[in-house]
Amino acid sequence: MIKLLIADDEALVCIGLQSMLKWEQFNIEIVGIAHNGAQEEEMIDTLRPDIVISDIKMPIKSGLEVAGSVRQKYGRLPLFIMLTSYEEFQYARGAIEVQASDYLVKLELTPEALAESIRRATATLEAYQSIDSYPKLVHRGNLQAQRDKFFIRLFNNLFENKNQYLLQKEDLEVELSEPAYLVCTCRILGPDTVPPRGDKLVALCSSTVQMAKDTLSSISACYVTSLDLRNFALALPVPGTDPQLWMEDIQKLLADMASVLHNYFNVTIIGAIGFAVEDPYLLRESYLAARKALPAAVRERSFVFFTEGEAPLQEQLLFDFSESRSEIRRAFEEMDTRALYTIISRMIEIFDGRADLLVPATDAACNILYMATSLLADGENIVEQIFEHEPEGYRAIYQMHTIEEITGWLIQFRDGCADILSTRRQSYKEQVVKNVQEYIKRNLGTKLSLHQVADVFNFSPNYLSHLFSKVAKVNYVEYITEIKITAAKEMMLRGEGRIYEISQKLGYESAFYFSKVFKKVTGLSPRDYMQQIEADTGNVRGT
Repeated sequence: MIKLLIADDEALVCIGLQSMLKWEQFNIEIVGIAHNGAQEEEMIDTLRPDIVISDIKMPIKSGLEVAGSVRQKYGRLPLFIMLTSYEEFQYARGAIEVQASDYLVKLELTPEALAESIRRATATLEAYQSIDSYPKLVHRGNLQAQRDKFFIRLFNNLFENKNQYLLQKEDLEVELSEPAYLVCTCRILGPDTVPPRGDKLVALCSSTVQMAKDTLSSISACYVTSLDLRNFALALPVPGTDPQLWMEDIQKLLADMASVLHNYFNVTIIGAIGFAVEDPYLLRESYLAARKALPAAVRERSFVFFTEGEAPLQEQLLFDFSESRSEIRRAFEEMDTRALYTIISRMIEIFDGRADLLVPATDAACNILYMATSLLADGENIVEQIFEHEPEGYRAIYQMHTIEEITGWLIQFRDGCADILSTRRQSYKEQVVKNVQEYIKRNLGTKLSLHQVADVFNFSPNYLSHLFSKVAKVNYVEYITEIKITAAKEMMLRGEGRIYEISQKLGYESAFYFSKVFKKVTGLSPRDYMQQIEADTGNVRGT
C-alpha cells in the first residue's frame, strides 16, 4: 500500500482529510498525522511516506520549508500536495519551487477535488517507482493493522512462546524499550445523537481513536490499539513498577486526552488502568488487571486504577485457554471447519445455562474472536460478515450481560465460520503462501529459517512447511535457495560487489558456503559465472 502522511496545525482539518475519502480504495494507508512543521519533517524521516498532504503555513516550520528540506535529503519523493487557506500567488509559486505535486485551496476542497489530486499523485508515483531511487517505497502493507493484531495477541496471551513475540515485535518495528509499561483499557460512551449502528457510529469511533493517537503521539513508545468499535487499549511507558512514580502523571495524561476527545466529538471516555510490568511480554497481566477494574470505571464514569485490595488477579474466573489454544490454532491454520465446529460446540455445552460462568464464557468468546482476526488473513472481514445483521456487528459481544447472550453469540460465530471458511479454504491457503513468499523476498539478507518465518506469521513450523510445499509445489528450503541465487545473479550482473559482499548481503554465513550452493544450483562457481558475464558483455561490445 501507498503511505500517506497528513500535516496541518488544525485538528479538524486533519480529521476532515481522514474522513473525506475511503483511502483503502486508493490503496493508501494513513501512517501519521503531524501538527507542526518540525513534527512533519521528523515523521517523514521515520515513516518515509510516499505522499504528504501538508498545510503551507504551520508553527515552527512552514510546509514549504519542510518540502524544500526533504527534497534536498531524499530527492523527488515523497510527493507533496500543499494546502493553504490563502490564494495568493506567492504561495503557489513557493509550491512550484519545491516541486509540489499539487496546490489546493482549503475553502474550495471537495472530495472530488482531493480524489483527483490523489489520482494524479499516485500516477506520478508509479512513474517514479524504483527501488534504487527510493529504497523504502516497497513496504509491508497496512502496518498499523498488523501492529494492532500484534498487541491483541500480546494482551490475550496468544503467542506460542516469547521467541515468537520477539520476532514479530522486530518485524513490525514495535519499540518497547522503556523501564516499564502498563495497559489502560478505554471505552467510548455516547453521544446519544449518534445511532447505535451504522456509518455515523463507525466514523465517530474511528475518528475518536485516531484523535487519541494524535493526542498521545508526543509520548515515546506509546501504542494505541483498537479492540472493537467502542473499546481501545493504551500501552503506556512509565518510569518503573511503583505506582507512586507514575500514578499522578498517568491520571493527568488520561484526563487531558479525555477532555480533548470530549471537546471535539462530545464523547465521554472512561477507562481502567492495570499495574506496571518491566517485561513488555507480560503486558497481558496488566491488561487483565485493567479489565478486572473496568466495571468500576463504567459505574463511576471515570478512569480507575486496579488495586491489589481487590481479589487477587489469579483468582479471577477466567477461561483457561491453555488446553484449547493449540487445537483452535490448528483449526484456524488449516481451515479445519469440522474441528472448529467441534471445539466451539464443546465450549457452548460447558457454558449453557451456567450464569455463574458468565466471565469465563465472555473471555472464551473474546479469545476465539481475537484468534480469528489474528490468524485468518481476512479475519476481521469474515467475522463482520457473520454478524452483519446484528447491531454493532460482532462488537456487540461487549454489550452482553447474560450467559444466554454469550452462548448465542458463540453459536452464531460457530455456524458462520463453518459456512464461510468451507468455501475459502484453497484461496486462503494460496494467499498465506503468497504472503510468506513476499516476506522472504523483502528479507533476503537474513537467514530466514523455517522456525523464524513461521513465528512471524503465527504458524507452527510443521504446518507452514507442509502448506508451502503443497501450494508452491516446491519445499521451503528449495524456494529460499532459488530466490537467493536468482538475486545473487542479478547483483552480479549489475556489478554490486565482490563475491563475499554479495554473500553477506544475502545472509550467508560465509562466502565459501555461498559458492558451494551457487555452484550446486547453476553448475558454475560464482567466479566462473562473473567471468562469463564479462565475456558476454565484451562480445556484445565487439559486435
